[in-house]
Amino acid sequence: MAWEEWEQLKAGAADRQHDRMRLDGADGAAGTDDLKTNYAGKQSAAKALREELRPNTDKAGGLTEEPCTAAAREFSAWETGSGLKDAHAEWERQVKNLQARLALDQAALEQTKREFQQTDHGVESEMAQLATRRDRQRER
Repeated sequence: MAWEEWEQLKAGAADRQHDRMRLDGADGAAGTDDLKTNYAGKQSAAKALREELRPNTDKAGGLTEEPCTAAAREFSAWETGSGLKDAHAEWERQVKNLQARLALDQAALEQTKREFQQTDHGVESEMAQLATRRDRQRER
């Protein structure tokens, strides 16, 4: 096999690799092995978190405030009152933790498309740099 033929085979392989590395398959060159993402589904889930789950979690978390405080007052002379206060404090902490986790999930869903695009552009840039280096080496 001649050196030129070998270089052509390597260049062809690099070009095919470049086509397969497109994560969003924007130009359709990647074939059936494209990475798929359901952008509309992610946006719908983020909207549900923002408009329903998080506000309803706040409401549900606050429903225990008055009954628990009243019960703790009634049993204030007993250890039960102290236990109710402790249990309610733990409940509030758990609700805050859940809210923080839901907020993180919402943010992650909302920025997924942007991150896929950035990753795809980064890989494309790296592949272009490799192709440029390959072309320079051919010229030598």
